[in-house]
Amino acid sequence: MICLMREPPQSLQNYYQQSKEIYLLHCVLQVLEWDQQVYMPPQAAEFRAHQIEYMSRLAHEQRTSESYYRLVQELYNDMAELTDNDRLNIALSLESIERGRKLTPGFVARRAKASATAYTAWTQARKQDDFQTVMPFLKENIELAKQEADLLGYEQYAYDALLENYERGSTLSIIKPVLTRLGKGLQQLIPQIQAQQSELTPSSSRYQTASQKQLNSHILEKLGYRFEQGRLDTTTHPFMTTLGPRDKRITTRYCEDNYLSSLLTTLHEAGHALYEMGLKEEYVGTPLGSTDSLSIHESQSRIWENIIGRSKPFSEFLHTVLREFFPKESTFLTPEDIWHRLNFVTPSLIRVEADEVSYSIHIIIRLLLESEIFIEGLPVEELPTRWRELYREYLDIEVPNDQEGILQDVHWYGVGFGYFPTYALGNLYSALMMNCIRETIPNLDEHIAQGEFGQILQWLRENVHKHGMRYRGPELAEKLSGQPLTEKPFLQYLRAKFFNEE
Repeated sequence: MICLMREPPQSLQNYYQQSKEIYLLHCVLQVLEWDQQVYMPPQAAEFRAHQIEYMSRLAHEQRTSESYYRLVQELYNDMAELTDNDRLNIALSLESIERGRKLTPGFVARRAKASATAYTAWTQARKQDDFQTVMPFLKENIELAKQEADLLGYEQYAYDALLENYERGSTLSIIKPVLTRLGKGLQQLIPQIQAQQSELTPSSSRYQTASQKQLNSHILEKLGYRFEQGRLDTTTHPFMTTLGPRDKRITTRYCEDNYLSSLLTTLHEAGHALYEMGLKEEYVGTPLGSTDSLSIHESQSRIWENIIGRSKPFSEFLHTVLREFFPKESTFLTPEDIWHRLNFVTPSLIRVEADEVSYSIHIIIRLLLESEIFIEGLPVEELPTRWRELYREYLDIEVPNDQEGILQDVHWYGVGFGYFPTYALGNLYSALMMNCIRETIPNLDEHIAQGEFGQILQWLRENVHKHGMRYRGPELAEKLSGQPLTEKPFLQYLRAKFFNEE
């Protein structure tokens, strides 16, 4: 008996085709934004803002068009003959479209232009330590974020609507208690770790940028990053972006007296890229071909940067690799020296340079500031002072200038409010996932010490990457571990690392 495959409904074929066309517009927009931060000449900034404004409006109009909305609605109302994957794509697409239709094309265009313009102003203000010049742009961005929250709607706090953009299903009342407990646990750990660690010996070595690039590229290939589908470039504020299903680009920055800074940044962005390289290409442009919340995205970067990249086995691997790229400097180093430098704990001013233990406190400070902006109405003029107060309270350090304070991060100048909490949540997910990896892969530390990362990447492909948006973060955590997401696995991981506690 011959069994004939049933042809998918024409409406379903139309859905996938239109979804792909919307994705194409999004990729073009990403090219403009990638170039803006990597290669664009300064005097092109004003016209680039208009280009980004136009493409953002066009992409939003296509994604929220009446014809596409009606097509998805009709499929949603008659899903009996669709596969489970098709049903999930349709349901999640409908949810996204209905949320997107609450924002007008005009508003989306204004927000995109404001973001592009503020980014350029921020790059100059940061160089000159001049918050006053960028303050009007930040005010506009906050007002746009408040308008967005009102348009999207929320039950309790305006901030919840912004958080939903990055963390599906989360609210301040859900995440703040978890992160507050995390902060308290970290504040207790920091002095305990400091009490037992020896001081760092100052390094006088110079690590040439060209050799650092070669080192980073070598390690990227070891991890499984494919340069035929990506690039490694230099920028002010490192990031990873997707310009197409086989175009995942990484950026980093270099400091010639600290090669580890660039390496850790590269490992971080590689985690993001490897996640996106593991998505199912046949579903490109649809929820099953898209990454989940930014906290899951961040968990992938934290696994490679911190849990693997700052581990003792990785220090052994790195020590052998350094002989090739920094033969002179490597003679003064041991794996123990490398591990000590990677894991020296001391509260500092700059989030992206923070040690693994104090990092999440930087995020908690930003969460408090964002909640004060959107719930308590903290004026923009008072942000630098409030920033200093919170750093004094939570990390016991003084912020000497705005360059190392309110101007250090790009997110707010790109209208990215609600983004920061995902970094700390990503730390929590990363520890939970690494527990699962250790249970699955025998002799994991030996593999890492030998520079063999294939089994780790394969586990992530099978258990995280391939699912796309099938599971929300908390659902995925429970599926993997059988437990709800808490701060406990991450704090236990740190105690095991620094105090050998099981």
